[in-house]
Amino acid sequence: MTGQKGWAFFASFVLALVGLPAVAHAQGPEDAKMTPSPLDTGGRSLADFLAQGKEWEVTLGSASPEARDTISRWAAGGKLDKLEMYTLPGGRVFFEAHISKGGRSFEVLVASDGQTVAQGSNVAD
Repeated sequence: MTGQKGWAFFASFVLALVGLPAVAHAQGPEDAKMTPSPLDTGGRSLADFLAQGKEWEVTLGSASPEARDTISRWAAGGKLDKLEMYTLPGGRVFFEAHISKGGRSFEVLVASDGQTVAQGSNVAD
């Protein structure tokens, strides 16, 4: 009897270890895009880094599908007030979303791959 219980415990433990990475992967990538990931600005402030490129106001439809998804997730339950696109030398593109939600306003800077770069009251100013 003890051997069967031990085997059942071992088997369930192994199955949990095998299944855990699959569950984490299924939930992880999208949630990870909401966590700000540091951007190498070459020692400059974020505002100075973005100022080396061009900036203009765009619609959400102008954003890449990945950036659009992340911005929509940030704005869920609120309102996207304005979206600005920065194109930097070398082809890097970032989107700065101005969002009103829950009685407060904030900004989110999202890379074209959908990764959040910064979030706060004035991310690129």
